[in-house]
Amino acid sequence: MISILIPVYNEDIRILAKQLSDISVTSPEPVEIIILDDGSTDNFRSLNKECATLKHVNYFEEERNIGRASIRNKLATLAKGDWLWFLDCDSKIQNNNEILVKYLQLSNKNTILSGGRVYQENEPADIKKRLHWKWGFNRELLDPIERMKNPVGHFLSNNFFLHKSIFEKIKFDNQIIGYGYEDTLFAAEAVKQNISIIHINNPVLHDGLEPVDRFLKKIEESLDNLFRLKMICEEKKIKFPVRSKLILAYKILKLPIIFHLFGKWFLRNEALWKMQLRGPSPSLFIFDAWRLAYLLNS
Repeated sequence: MISILIPVYNEDIRILAKQLSDISVTSPEPVEIIILDDGSTDNFRSLNKECATLKHVNYFEEERNIGRASIRNKLATLAKGDWLWFLDCDSKIQNNNEILVKYLQLSNKNTILSGGRVYQENEPADIKKRLHWKWGFNRELLDPIERMKNPVGHFLSNNFFLHKSIFEKIKFDNQIIGYGYEDTLFAAEAVKQNISIIHINNPVLHDGLEPVDRFLKKIEESLDNLFRLKMICEEKKIKFPVRSKLILAYKILKLPIIFHLFGKWFLRNEALWKMQLRGPSPSLFIFDAWRLAYLLNS
């Protein structure tokens, strides 16, 4: 049996649930779909309870928000299947008849398959969502060959497939709280235990573009988690898996004299940078500078 596992937080999941229910009916293997709400507001819970009427869908709720790591661990305990397909609640399926079949064809008991994500081709009409779209479209849309150059660093938990026995060995680490890098640590733990991560072209559409202020807040959480990830990797003797120009720049600029000057410059310009990022044509260069400055001032 295949268990499709979806953590939900403040998202209308009815379209995705219907897509997955349709897939389950034609699947070559038995399928269960488990939706677990992680403390959403009442209006979203009221909408998503409708999913329980769909074929092969089971809907559950947590009384309070337990976080991105814990909710995925809880989903795995609810699963009856030997194979687990984790999907984020803001996903949409573009190739209904192929995505699950492709996972089944390529799966084995010692491999995690990462299918990836895509974004809409045109920038959103809503100006507030353009920064998130521009970032995702230009930075996260990597083909499997590029992702395999750093399989841990490019691993995303929005769409991956594995045998349940793998998850029972690893699980998500509850030390990573808030948004960001819990999936990177999960992948690093897998590789440490000689489990392969294979990136394939089997994406879902990322349909949950965030308004700019909410997106910036999530990025702040992820940057905080970057420090936490480094500490946990040192404790567990895992090679730090994040390789990026941002990290390289941070290592250079954290030198005392440069750090002092850059910190002052950031404090003078932060408001202007955020104003630009909220506008109709947000600059990824300014976004990168803002992220770097946030790291240096944390």
